[in-house]
Amino acid sequence: MDTKFQSSFIPKQPVNEPVRSHSLGSNIFFLISFLIFIAGGVACGGVYLWNKQLDQKIISVNSNLITLRNSFDQNTIKEFTLLNNRINSANTLLQQHVAPSSLFKIIGDVTLRNVRFSSFKYSNAGGDKISINLTGEASSYEAVVLQSSAFMNPKLRNVFRNTIFSDPDLNENGKASFTVSTGIDPTLLNYYKLKSDPNNKTTNTAGGSAVDTTKKVTPSTNN
Repeated sequence: MDTKFQSSFIPKQPVNEPVRSHSLGSNIFFLISFLIFIAGGVACGGVYLWNKQLDQKIISVNSNLITLRNSFDQNTIKEFTLLNNRINSANTLLQQHVAPSSLFKIIGDVTLRNVRFSSFKYSNAGGDKISINLTGEASSYEAVVLQSSAFMNPKLRNVFRNTIFSDPDLNENGKASFTVSTGIDPTLLNYYKLKSDPNNKTTNTAGGSAVDTTKKVTPSTNN
């Protein structure tokens, strides 16, 4: 008995091949890269053109400045420069100038009627180290005390600094003698500020409003 086998190498059903999807992703990546490259090139070109335009503006401005400078008379410029330097130097000296003569008004405003000063010594060690030493006499020790209170009045704390009354004594005329040493606020002696203040407010506040200088002190019978 013969057995027959039917063999066939042809598939009876179609074979499904896998779809290649990676080609689409590659195309998108290439497109994005290309766009980035184009954008970078455009940006570089813009920066280059902007730098070129800026360089041209700088050259144009320099050229205009040179032309403008050459249009002025150099001798006139030198004269104006020299004059400006002199004005600045004079202004600096004026601002640093000290006017000790203004002290006489300040002291006169604070001095009582029964007190007088016979000597005046002025010292300026630079900066705010300005001081004066006075020798005076009064009709009595009571007048010396009142004069001391006038110098140390709280309203004058920005005028006189560290005031010391010392060496009380009776002189040959029967008057009470004394000495005064005190520091002075340097702003009160600033010539520039005094001239810029037409009402002289600085020295006026150091005077009669702080003490009654018209007050007459009766001599003490104990002296």
